[in-house]
Amino acid sequence: MHFDGPSVELPSAGQPSTTSGGALRPAVTLADGVAYVAAEEGLEAIDTQTGSPMWDARTKNASEKGGFGSNRAAPLVSADGKTVYAAWDRVVQGAGTAPDRAVIEVMAVETATGEGSWSAEVPAAPSATGLAAQPIGADEILAAQVIGIDAGTAVVTGADTTYAIDLASGSVRWKKADYRAVTVTDGIVAGGEKTGFREGRLAGLAVATSEQRWTVADARQPATAAPRLLTAARGDKTVVVDTATGEQRVELDGKAWRCRHDAQSLVLCSTYGYRTADRGITAFDAASLQKRWALPDGSGRIVPKVTGFWHGAVYGEVGDEPIILDGKTGQDRQTSPGAAPYEIDRYGGLTTGSGTPAFHRATG
Repeated sequence: MHFDGPSVELPSAGQPSTTSGGALRPAVTLADGVAYVAAEEGLEAIDTQTGSPMWDARTKNASEKGGFGSNRAAPLVSADGKTVYAAWDRVVQGAGTAPDRAVIEVMAVETATGEGSWSAEVPAAPSATGLAAQPIGADEILAAQVIGIDAGTAVVTGADTTYAIDLASGSVRWKKADYRAVTVTDGIVAGGEKTGFREGRLAGLAVATSEQRWTVADARQPATAAPRLLTAARGDKTVVVDTATGEQRVELDGKAWRCRHDAQSLVLCSTYGYRTADRGITAFDAASLQKRWALPDGSGRIVPKVTGFWHGAVYGEVGDEPIILDGKTGQDRQTSPGAAPYEIDRYGGLTTGSGTPAFHRATG
């Protein structure tokens, strides 16, 4: 509820200055007191309580030097906390008459030791239809990213192509161009597929075979909302879809809603535009999707800009001032928390307000 303790800057997690929109999200994930950073040269683990590096693991292929650096996506920490996965866009230098090769380098590292447990190089495939100039996902990320691990398979995206990689051999089981996976649950890869210029649909595929299990037509800009839910823009609405079945569970007016899970039992959807009329928050029970509360509620209360949601607490800003709402009721819970983090664990939260990603230790 309070973030006025010592802060730890994480400059390696910052994105290059040429990125914009959702792609500005720093390449860092919090897990139980550690910040795992997908840095330019590999994975880093930082103790957020002391600011001390724990270990670093370099990629096999060096990062490209010069320019503004490369975009990177946040690492994925396994459910048991024992492994962290990340991916990078790399170039393998040619020799003689052999040309340079673009690859996606994927790496798995043991969180306790920093020792590499698995790695693979996947030939990077350009878009099959030439439509990859516009990102499929709502987060605008085109950089290589590990989306999920399921039954010995790593699901990886890069430049709007999705790859299923066998963890035992490092070989590609299947790949699908112009398809962006956003979540993996119970043997199903769920995401969005381009079907034409500014046209798309949602599709659920079997992790093992890429067999199509369901589709939702005329839906674009997929984003993860919870372990079994994704959102997408459909016409002038935002729909919340079950990733296992493709069933539409909720429909919200407007196509700019983004949803978050609190890592417990709630889903919160919010939209924040320039006009007051374009701002709203709605909270649901994650299992039943029964609505708990919403803003505006006719009382005249200001709708905050939501930055994060964790364990029943809604973090956001009213004007330039941070605030925390109760996720179960929507009522003000803390009006002077000291920071409005976008990612939180039990030790503190991450912000980017100063331009450099920083972890702010919680003091209450």
